[in-house]
Amino acid sequence: MAKKITLMLGGIQGEGIVSVGDTLIRALSQAGYYAFGYRTFSSRIKGGHSNYVIDIHRHKILSCEDSLDILIAADQESIKINLPKLKKGGLLIYDDIISVKEILASIDPSSYTILPIPFTTIAKQYGNTIMKNTGIIGFLGQLFHVPLESIANVVLKNFKRKGEEIVANNMKVLTACYELPLQHHSISQQYTLEPAQDNEKRASMIGNEAIGFGALMAGCRFMAAYPITPSSEIMEYLTKKFPSYNGIMIQTEDEISAITMTMGAAYGGVRSMTATSGPGISLMMEGIGLAGMTETPVVIIDVQRGGPSTGLPTKHEQSDIDFLYYGAHGEIPTIIVSPYTVEECFYQTIWAFNLAEQYQCPVFILSDLHLGLSRQTIDTLDSSKIQINRGKLLKSEELAETNLPFKRFAFTADGISPRAVPGQPFGMHHITGIEHMEAGKPFEGSENRKKMMDKRLDKLQGLKDLEHIDLYGQLESDLLVLSIGSNYGMIRRVVEEGQHPVAYGMFKMIKPMPVKQLEALCSKYKKILVIEGNATGQLASIIKKEVGFHDKIESLLKYDGTPFKYEEIHNKIKELI
Repeated sequence: MAKKITLMLGGIQGEGIVSVGDTLIRALSQAGYYAFGYRTFSSRIKGGHSNYVIDIHRHKILSCEDSLDILIAADQESIKINLPKLKKGGLLIYDDIISVKEILASIDPSSYTILPIPFTTIAKQYGNTIMKNTGIIGFLGQLFHVPLESIANVVLKNFKRKGEEIVANNMKVLTACYELPLQHHSISQQYTLEPAQDNEKRASMIGNEAIGFGALMAGCRFMAAYPITPSSEIMEYLTKKFPSYNGIMIQTEDEISAITMTMGAAYGGVRSMTATSGPGISLMMEGIGLAGMTETPVVIIDVQRGGPSTGLPTKHEQSDIDFLYYGAHGEIPTIIVSPYTVEECFYQTIWAFNLAEQYQCPVFILSDLHLGLSRQTIDTLDSSKIQINRGKLLKSEELAETNLPFKRFAFTADGISPRAVPGQPFGMHHITGIEHMEAGKPFEGSENRKKMMDKRLDKLQGLKDLEHIDLYGQLESDLLVLSIGSNYGMIRRVVEEGQHPVAYGMFKMIKPMPVKQLEALCSKYKKILVIEGNATGQLASIIKKEVGFHDKIESLLKYDGTPFKYEEIHNKIKELI
């Protein structure tokens, strides 16, 4: 029996590899297992190689192994490219319509167990070769000894909207491949998954879906965005969900329209958001500056990818940190939160909407491709953590008690002014992108300018004193690893499996930096290792700027378009401890 299995599905992009992987993860999650899936794809709609790596375990996992136990190939290229990743003694499964004679002649047949399976042939019997994907799911279900019912329920849900005939044919293909006789009895034993810890049916999500769900539960009812990889799934999720919640999703003509529409809806009192990636953030910056000057609460999701320009649109990177931290023209208050698990994508999105309204400023949710698009089994989300805080948004009766004219940008002790939305009696006020007085009327006087600038910038100062780094591992060690985003999964795996005497911390908020907590941590530990997916050490540079300790801080950087591997982090930690 197997405690954990790492497999790869490989095939031609656009022919359903992602669908197979997603369905398999959903089925395993419903059967009580944990799974984590990471996909590699090219920047075109159809054609080229695509693969989906899935780790399966009885316990929660948040990353994929570097080498494979099983490779399932739907085309020749998948074998050529990925066979070197298959462990010696591993299992190669391929569709028997593929010509593999030349490929197999170049390898030692004793190195692997090789199984040709008639996926396409079986699919043809029931009408359509594309159903070979359902066949792959069925065969793997048998191999792992996952109950057919668990898989069938997920497949049924997938195809239900396509009509009874398509559902029936897919179920026939699923069953036929599930019942294929396994000639190798040893394989059946080797890849049978150990029984799940429990029979709890769990959900699976990608980070982008969790952000969309979090926005919905936070009360967001408007989204304007322009499609861009790897953030588009947030739009797609809310497009499906908003109609049931009286929400509106608008696909705009560009990112400039997206941010200004989002800002307009937020000014009207609706919790609003947009989502994009690097190039889109560039186009949005003027609108973000306007939101900062007018103190309008907007939420902007940046799912990072390889840059600059079009760069590597389907590859992983974490290189927008400096841009979001420093990028606005002029100086405005902004907040950057940074989820590092799918569950945190949900909770931190709710937090982001609260922060935006509490502090009346743009809030960025900084994600990345690996987190945004990797599907994983999630634990049950805690509804008691859903708290809504709309800040100083005044009700009509509260406005009636204020002195006229209403001072939308009034100077207050905490720097946060009362807010009213259009149409409220006694809440009428001017609003403009030009510097203004307390009532909102344009005014360029030097004394007023300084007071307004100080008011806007100082209102976030209190956040620097809060603890926004989550700490794990051996907290009394000499080495502290700091990181952001999806790096968490592999860092956790390295530290726990390697039993390294290391503490590690994940930023939940990057801006304002949790300076007080950082100063304490940098004083405590002998060495600080900052792990980030960019070429210039952006996060490490900001930490040095904010708290110093240059002599203690080291970087581990990666910018080749792929997430960190086990050995890369393991070797660096060994070097430092």
